[in-house]
Amino acid sequence: MGETKLMYVVDDDEIFHFIIKKLLGQQSGYQHTLDITSFHSAEDALEQLRIPGAPLPALILLDVNMHSMSGWEFIEAFRPLRPTLPQEIRIIMCSSSMDVRDMQQVAATPELSAYLTKPLDQSKVKVILDALG
Repeated sequence: MGETKLMYVVDDDEIFHFIIKKLLGQQSGYQHTLDITSFHSAEDALEQLRIPGAPLPALILLDVNMHSMSGWEFIEAFRPLRPTLPQEIRIIMCSSSMDVRDMQQVAATPELSAYLTKPLDQSKVKVILDALG
């Protein structure tokens, strides 16, 4: 096995956390060990990213619509933090929204590597694994 890759799942839906862990746990042939940390709020994930010396994720899977802080608000708060971090963190936004405005906003947001719609399937899981490297 290769190195361990850390991934944050930031979503206020407990069922989504279960599903993503199940889907990613079933992947055979992935060369790295995957460590998934769940956050039910964007604020908690940001707080973790701000801890000096804490392990940083290679990827954040971020929901658009959450109760207290949206995925878009997370991106705005992450933007000034990003240059202070010792490694690049890819962000994939994940939502059940097919709203054209969201798609346009994704295209205009350089912090985002991809936008995936729920429910996830094997082709979308491949996008996540490819982003992890």
